Amino acid sequence: MTALKQKLLLLLTSIAAIAAAMPGSLRPRSYYELIISSEPFGPMAAEAAPETDEILNQDPEKVQEESSKIQLCAMTYTPDGRTAVGLIDNGSNPPGYITLFDGDESNGLTMILSNLDEEYATFTREGVTFTLKLGLGLMETITPELLAQQEAQQEAEQIEAETVERKRPNSLAEQLIAMQMSLPPDVEAPPLPIPILDAEDFTREFNPNKKKDEPQTETEALIQAGVSELNEAVATGESPQDYLKRLVEHRRNEVKRQQKEKALAQEALQQQLAEGNLSEETKDYLRRRTNIELMKKGVVPLTPVEDLTEEEQQEIDTALEAEFAE
Repeated sequence: MTALKQKLLLLLTSIAAIAAAMPGSLRPRSYYELIISSEPFGPMAAEAAPETDEILNQDPEKVQEESSKIQLCAMTYTPDGRTAVGLIDNGSNPPGYITLFDGDESNGLTMILSNLDEEYATFTREGVTFTLKLGLGLMETITPELLAQQEAQQEAEQIEAETVERKRPNSLAEQLIAMQMSLPPDVEAPPLPIPILDAEDFTREFNPNKKKDEPQTETEALIQAGVSELNEAVATGESPQDYLKRLVEHRRNEVKRQQKEKALAQEALQQQLAEGNLSEETKDYLRRRTNIELMKKGVVPLTPVEDLTEEEQQEIDTALEAEFAE
């Protein structure tokens, strides 16, 4: 059995289905608690800011009413590194000029965030939160929590971009092999276009400066193994085209085997479940054992099997090792 087939069988035993990562909406506050607790934007306000959803759904008229009482007139850094803002507060009695630092409160007005570089500050009073731009007035509300969410979202997008770049094929050989090996082993791959080129054209890197990372998934390992086997085949005198044709044929046969084994297992399971008055516990056991028996054959289970016990995992590993030894 070739190294590629061994690695393919390892892939077939994977419990998790191959799924694309999709960007989601903003996560709950708890997801960002570590970021928020590190105070990336300076100390949080002494008075807790309203929750994000409450801020985003504030009454616009109340926001306009409270914000119109405040004029943001000046912003500066103090010698100890803090930001100080100068305000005219027409909501106090009597109206007057005040200076606030982050977290400071005066006449019910608390400054919960300031940004001297972008010249804005966020305040809360009477349960209303609003952000003022120096010299311009009311702008879209910004809070430490919203900034933390935006930063976390940007970080997630950066990680996703780096992952996409890492997975991007860096040669024609990688591209063609990925078209075959990136699909679940029980799903037929589309026809593979095999150009008439020499081996050097197949393996030439699109980006010679791309960092060569170790594979981080079974699929990446399979693609890497496929490229290595292609190079080995070429070294023995086989053409890249003949190697790729063999790979396509091997995968086509494997898909047929997978589908046949799953169909037989499904039919046998249905017959077992139809016998007598079985409890739900017994039915669950039969389903689990059916899936484990498929995994022992290197076949994708009918449904994912969660929380394999050590005994079950050993049972699967032993069966696959016996397959490798043939």
